[in-house]
Amino acid sequence: MTGSPSWLRRHGLDVARWVFLALVLVGAWWSLHDRGPQVLAALTETSPLGIAVGAVLVVLGLLATSVAWLRLLAGFGYSLPARPGRAVFFVGQLGKYIPGAVWSMGAHAQLAREHDVPRRVTVSTSLVFLGLNLATAALVVGAAALAGIWDAVVPLWAVTAGTAAGVVGLSPPVVNRVGTLLSARGGTLRLRYRDVGRLVLLMAFTWSCYAGLIVAIAPAPEPRLFPLAAAAFALAYAVGVLVVVAPAGVGAREVTLIALLAPVLGVSSATAVALLTRVLHSGGDLLLALVAFLHARGDSAGRPPPQYGGQGEHRGGAGRERGAPGPA
Repeated sequence: MTGSPSWLRRHGLDVARWVFLALVLVGAWWSLHDRGPQVLAALTETSPLGIAVGAVLVVLGLLATSVAWLRLLAGFGYSLPARPGRAVFFVGQLGKYIPGAVWSMGAHAQLAREHDVPRRVTVSTSLVFLGLNLATAALVVGAAALAGIWDAVVPLWAVTAGTAAGVVGLSPPVVNRVGTLLSARGGTLRLRYRDVGRLVLLMAFTWSCYAGLIVAIAPAPEPRLFPLAAAAFALAYAVGVLVVVAPAGVGAREVTLIALLAPVLGVSSATAVALLTRVLHSGGDLLLALVAFLHARGDSAGRPPPQYGGQGEHRGGAGRERGAPGPA
């Protein structure tokens, strides 16, 4: 028994990682376990080219979100190298498949801590990133509804209020203030207008990729479906976030997507599109997490042990720039 505390100190983190992975896989399986026949039918009814194009678009959209997250982290003054940074983001993102809204943020914090990023800064980065997603989703929905492209089921006043909140929420003074408060003195967020502009462009690219996915796997892919697809996915994403007990918004997101696409595609086709969207997103999450982890592990295995002792050397992989104005 005397060796138990020592064993836990040495291997406790490894055990926690395996438990985390097991919970993620169970959550991912649970999200689709009772939809097997429907998923198979959707796959057989969709062209292989459409599925391939959709898969590529999902990967591109997810990669863009990783860039946005790392830019937000850099806004706090902590810059991670590309490969370790992607590993932190994508592996941490798997936590969303565990019921509850905190697991991905906790995983991000633990993984980034290995690169000397304070946990409070990482959690703040993930919270601001979530706000960035919701604010830009509101802009997508608002633009489609106010332009008359999409007959929204949401009242006009709610769309207008959401759009206005998205615009205000994306202003650098608001973003910086909120991010700094969330960090609880762990760091100061400093983003300029051009930094926020780049983040918005990254998210615009992401929403475009996800809309393109829906168009690609639709029974009759047509460009006119793109604005509806963008607004429908953005609103479905927001609904999924609000249902915090559902892993990765499972169920809530699909129901919303089906309801919004059914008037145009029909219930059967909308259901197939929603299910394939879930499958491709889950597959993209798992694939990118695995690839990023293997790349980061290969880099660390081939790198000589760091030498400490020189003045100003920073332990770990994150470069801390005090007073940095944000990502360039």
